[in-house]
Amino acid sequence: MGSEFSWSVSRHDAFARCRRRYFYSYYAANEDPEIQRLKKLSALPMWAGSVVHETIEAVLKSRDAMPSPDEQEALIRAAVHGQMLTDWRESEAGSLRFRLFEHEYQVPVEPDDKKILVGTVMRSLRNFFKSPILAEAFAAGRERWLSVEDLVSFSVGDVPVFLRMDLAFRSRDGRVVIVDWKTGRGEGKFSEVQVAGYALYAAEQGWAAPEEIQTELAYLAIPRYVRRSVDRRKLDHLRAFVAKSAKNMRALLLDPPANLARLEDFPMIDRPQACRRCNFRRLCFPRADETAAVAAPAPLPA
Repeated sequence: MGSEFSWSVSRHDAFARCRRRYFYSYYAANEDPEIQRLKKLSALPMWAGSVVHETIEAVLKSRDAMPSPDEQEALIRAAVHGQMLTDWRESEAGSLRFRLFEHEYQVPVEPDDKKILVGTVMRSLRNFFKSPILAEAFAAGRERWLSVEDLVSFSVGDVPVFLRMDLAFRSRDGRVVIVDWKTGRGEGKFSEVQVAGYALYAAEQGWAAPEEIQTELAYLAIPRYVRRSVDRRKLDHLRAFVAKSAKNMRALLLDPPANLARLEDFPMIDRPQACRRCNFRRLCFPRADETAAVAAPAPLPA
């Protein structure tokens, strides 16, 4: 299980939620194809977010100007009637490419749940096309775009940090604007950490001084746009946050320099509700009566 240790917001989130889940996601999944398959399961809200992000990425990478209203509706219909329908059918058939958590664990999906999901995707994409930040990006011109859905990295001390940047561009007045599209309704626990990471990367790339960088969390389902300025204090806070988080993760490793971990050093949590919604619940509760097992968490294996 020896791959290089790195840090990301999603990795920090997994570690904060459940140590056992973290172990399965970042260590066991690298060695076991079945655990890797479970890691890739997508619950309904996550699926909606993925469909929206993939459609946005396709638009940003293929268009130099705002699509016409008719083109916008065609793109939205393609996402809902094309991609989502294909995904759903593949998931029902047990596809390795795409599988919903709900199908894997036989969680009933009511017709109303499907309608809500489709509504979220359609509303989010319509709000994306109406968003002031998209108009601003197209007005600036493609030649001033700095990043579109790129996986980028930088280091904090000896820790490599990875993040995926939705969109970054230089506005007409010279500022660097970094956008993170969101389909959830509320601010994520670590959204501020995420956008500070984008800003630190931009500063280290020499795109602009910290004071000339702005970040925008664009909540599309609502819609709401939260733009914030950046300063050196925020970037210093991010460095300290990453260093502390990475130190806590490494403290549980069997061999930190080799990035080696073992199952028994990553305990399960005692939160039945969280366990019910976990991709790896079959590994923690392998009994036939799974629901009963989740209601009373099993002790760690000896």
